[in-house]
Amino acid sequence: MIVALIMISLIYGTYLYKNIYDKKTDGFEQTEKIILEQTSITEIDDIDLFYGNEAYHIVVGKNEENEEKMIFYPLEGKEKKITTVDTSEIIPKEDIINTWEKNCEGCTLVKITPALIDDNILWELSYHDAKSRYVLEYVSIYNGSSFEQYRFERMFN
Repeated sequence: MIVALIMISLIYGTYLYKNIYDKKTDGFEQTEKIILEQTSITEIDDIDLFYGNEAYHIVVGKNEENEEKMIFYPLEGKEKKITTVDTSEIIPKEDIINTWEKNCEGCTLVKITPALIDDNILWELSYHDAKSRYVLEYVSIYNGSSFEQYRFERMFN
């Protein structure tokens, strides 16, 4: 009886995980096809998702000259305003993390991802600060200057 419950729990857990993961990557194949057809990108290295005021697929890839580009592809609307960034012009993710680690004692990084808010291209840092608050911090992708920050406190422990 216990073995059957464990098996059912494992099967359901696997199904739930796959379902959630599929929703997170939903549309990636369509975006990849569009980017390869309509931009100078010939090779895609990574696709990520950003939800801000608008939702974007963030595509990182290379063109024929082997230049790495970052493309913000909006998910809403028929007219798509694609924003392209040459990654040689931005502060690398690792440098932003190193600066953040020096300035945020007792913090735990959750993730860092590119973001686009009101035509500002940013890095979004998600982390827990020393007071156990969940923080979303946005810094310029070009110079690392602070754009905005949100701190969320837990209501229940």
